[in-house]
Amino acid sequence: MQVVWKRFKGWIGKPLWAEWLLILLALILRLRQYIANRSFWVDEANLALNIVERTFLGLTQPLDYEQGAPIGFLFIEKSIITVLWNQDYILRLFPLISGILVCFLFYLIAKSFLKSKVALFFALFVLAISWPLIYYSSELKQYSSDAMIGLLLIYLSLRCFGDKARFRDFILLGAVGFVSIWISHPSAFVLAGIGVVLAFERFIKKAYASLFWTMGLGAAWAVSLGTEYLVSLRYLVGNDYLRNYWEHGFMPLPPWSDPGWFLQSYLSLLITISPSLDRWYLASICSLLLVIGIVSFLLRDRINGLLVLLPFVMVSIASEMQRYPLRGRFMLFLVPYAILLMAEGLGRIYSLINKWNRVAAILVIAALVVALLWVPLTGINVKFRTPPLGQDIKPVMAFVSANRAQNDVVYVFHGARPAFNYYATFYGFDKGDVITGQDLPNNPALKQFFNDVDQLKGRGRVWFIFSNIIDCGGCKGDMETYYVQYLNQFGSVIDSFQATGADVYLYNLNQ
Repeated sequence: MQVVWKRFKGWIGKPLWAEWLLILLALILRLRQYIANRSFWVDEANLALNIVERTFLGLTQPLDYEQGAPIGFLFIEKSIITVLWNQDYILRLFPLISGILVCFLFYLIAKSFLKSKVALFFALFVLAISWPLIYYSSELKQYSSDAMIGLLLIYLSLRCFGDKARFRDFILLGAVGFVSIWISHPSAFVLAGIGVVLAFERFIKKAYASLFWTMGLGAAWAVSLGTEYLVSLRYLVGNDYLRNYWEHGFMPLPPWSDPGWFLQSYLSLLITISPSLDRWYLASICSLLLVIGIVSFLLRDRINGLLVLLPFVMVSIASEMQRYPLRGRFMLFLVPYAILLMAEGLGRIYSLINKWNRVAAILVIAALVVALLWVPLTGINVKFRTPPLGQDIKPVMAFVSANRAQNDVVYVFHGARPAFNYYATFYGFDKGDVITGQDLPNNPALKQFFNDVDQLKGRGRVWFIFSNIIDCGGCKGDMETYYVQYLNQFGSVIDSFQATGADVYLYNLNQ
């Protein structure tokens, strides 16, 4: 056991080697998923169509296809494809850069906040293998940049605390915060927490001059948020489709009317850290670490503890006001703070047991880490070797493009329409006879498909592209099989091609 301790002590005694190795792991995992270059899924494709089809001025108006995103994020994406070119992996470049910056910013903050090497290594490891953080680093959505901007604001705020704070530090934080509100909606919650902690610290120290600076920051951020609300946010808040879609993410009123909501939101946060944490024993370990971490932070370093905790409080208030849903990807910006709390809890457990017995401390921490991370690490290993491709329609479209005859008809199932429309020009589908199915109000998808097939009878060779089949209107068994069996009544299959989450069948409908 002494040999094990010496090796462990030697490992943690080389922080640059160990810390940068974990950061390198995080970068490799994110780049691996990005390089897989999967096809856009429905929401990504719809957002991409808005970005590609609209001007900068047009992006300030409510988006089509029931989409919503910060104007600053849209402007960044539009600028990138204007300077470079329109491709899916180019549109995902900003989320990737944000995901990479998350790793470095988190490292800098964790080194400042966590005093235990054990806690620091644990925090970096969890961040590195957090699948949602990896996944959203390669998705055309604002959630990766939400996490990055939140950490950037926390990092810049650290220079504003203490006696060495300078006016220029407040100016830098104020300017970045003013702009951040337009790029990331959750940045408002992080800024609100920073403002409260800064005002608290300045007031306790009776540093009234810098307290005035803090009030100035708050006023500037409020003006920025108010302006963005008038320009953009009010349309998102008033969008009935989005509100209905995310209604389960809003805190119930009064809060005690639905206690189960809080448990569901908490489990959603754990799953947003890692999908494997929905297991009861892993959720229990996380809960233990989080509780100990919160208490430890507030006892050891109140300022840093409040900086980590207040974003949770602020976003909960917004959720209670029916302004921000606490579910799934909307909670991604909170993940780094939750990891810091868990790491602080683990470090505190280690330090307490270490006072009694060093070997026992190593064994307990090792058991906790293995129990908590073994399942997520196994899942990451599988995803690294075979990156999830989702609804990978590009190979299907390439196959049809290479094999369709001049007079062939291409029919696109309505669920595949958004991704197909984005990629259409890349594969030559802007020419020829292409029909896209519709999901019309008061007309179920199944009935609409039947109507479309009736119109196609006698048209000869027809390619049927299927993807994103969510509801077939009550059919039993595999939905795509149901549609294919229906087509078999009116024609014969000439050719077919299957990809991950997308398929195509070539039928002769002259029979």
